[in-house]
Amino acid sequence: MRISGRIGSCVFAALVSITMPASQAVAQGLTPGEYKVGFITENTGPIAQAGQSFWAGAQLAVQDVKAAKYIGASSIVLEPKESGSDAARSIQAMNQFIADRSIIATTCCILSPVAGSLKPVVLAAKIPLVIYGATAAGLPQPPSIYSMTILPGPKDTAAALMVSDAIKPKTAAYILAADNDAFKGRMLPTQKALEAKGVATSGVVSVLTKDTDFTAAATQAMGLKPDFILVYATQQAAAGVITALRDRGYTKTIVGNDVLSPEAIFKKMGATVVGVPFPVSFSDTIGVSAEAKAFVAAYKAKFNVSPDIYSAQGYQMVWFIAQGLKSISGTPTRESLSAALEKVEKIDYQVYGGQFMKDGQAQTTGTIVVNWSADGKLVPWTAPK
Repeated sequence: MRISGRIGSCVFAALVSITMPASQAVAQGLTPGEYKVGFITENTGPIAQAGQSFWAGAQLAVQDVKAAKYIGASSIVLEPKESGSDAARSIQAMNQFIADRSIIATTCCILSPVAGSLKPVVLAAKIPLVIYGATAAGLPQPPSIYSMTILPGPKDTAAALMVSDAIKPKTAAYILAADNDAFKGRMLPTQKALEAKGVATSGVVSVLTKDTDFTAAATQAMGLKPDFILVYATQQAAAGVITALRDRGYTKTIVGNDVLSPEAIFKKMGATVVGVPFPVSFSDTIGVSAEAKAFVAAYKAKFNVSPDIYSAQGYQMVWFIAQGLKSISGTPTRESLSAALEKVEKIDYQVYGGQFMKDGQAQTTGTIVVNWSADGKLVPWTAPK
């Protein structure tokens, strides 16, 4: 299934020489060596598909940082410990990383409650933590905690307003994962923005992230007779909700969120997800920068699939840590790396066409609203005629 990563490295090295100034490709006095990053993986469990994308993107970044000699003769090594998205296992893994003084930084978390449970542990130990996937606002706390997650809330709202402007609805219903505070925090600003534009709320239907039967929720939402339905739930729940709505005969517009972006979702849902609009911060085909082209080519060569937003965030996480290391003279410590990361304002190498840090949180500008086409391509969304 895989093609040798050497092909991807060659593609990357050729493009990176164009996209990055030569002065950025040489470390400034960093002591040569292998620098270990403790990676709390989520390659199993309820959101394993996303977890595997984060892990794959990070692995590719390690390869590409080395190929570009971005930190000179040094390299980054990922030390994984699986959590299965479980808070207790994540805390155990973090404590093991803290005890291992060869670990200079750590990274974790798709679920915001899990990331939140690690905050006091990390702050007490004063070890750098870079979050790769959790979406709750307020998680970063420099100089110890940073987030490379592109917060989806503002993009959710922008996408909903774009769809609303196109289809002119009078009412909207929301299906919400009630046991996920992050999705509640994403839904409420969108609901407020739509109501400000005159789109009345028909109702909010609650589901749970671990539910497997969404027939009742779909029936309840359809009974509200909304002009469109917005889904705020994790990947498995969102897929189940949308499938249930279509199976029950709902033909009006459904607005999803970024959890629908992985290629595996289309392979699983097929025609059910075709035409459902959702926002993304990264696309491998739309508005692709030179850096993104390098990333996409290398990712396809290494894994034989296209990257998604999760692999992009995992990729950027490693580059962010590398940028901190690059600015250090001598042998880095956890403390000096924390201080170096706090000084990063703009990401040297990034795949979004522009990425910066504000108060420890990665940010981008612009929103891409896409949908899956019938042939399995992410394409710009347009209103149905």
